[in-house]
Amino acid sequence: MKVGVLQFFSWPERRFPLGEVYERALQRIDVMDEGGYDAVWLAEHHFNTFSVCPSVHMMGTMVAARTKRLRIGMGVSLAAFYHPLRLAEEVALLDHFSGGRVNWGAGRGFDAKEFKAFGIDREESYPRFREHFEIVLEAWKQERLTYRGQFWDFEGVEVLPKP
Repeated sequence: MKVGVLQFFSWPERRFPLGEVYERALQRIDVMDEGGYDAVWLAEHHFNTFSVCPSVHMMGTMVAARTKRLRIGMGVSLAAFYHPLRLAEEVALLDHFSGGRVNWGAGRGFDAKEFKAFGIDREESYPRFREHFEIVLEAWKQERLTYRGQFWDFEGVEVLPKP
């Protein structure tokens, strides 16, 4: 069996500086790395204090720099909120920085205020998520990405790095 922890960055009632939330969480992640845990999973959320982690990719880079063996899980990247090629690049770059320790998870999101703030029609969120997910996987497989979809068309784009 493998053991991982889903790490939130909760800031209830803003009782102390946000930097302390991050430092305490990162210290827990250090303990996980040293204590033999297999993975930490990072959750992306926007516009609330439930978990102040608007970029699991940037937070993952911090985790990669502080740890030696812990796998870094995206639980999840909210794929519909990203340009799909940028998403492919960011996740692959994190995988390189971490020495191949990334477990990428993607989701569509659920919070109405996130969809509204990012200008994404909630009715389109599922097909947009599916298309973005497919583009990311194809960008990593193809030397030069050619793709025709409902939301995006690409012709011969070399997406680098690849995981």
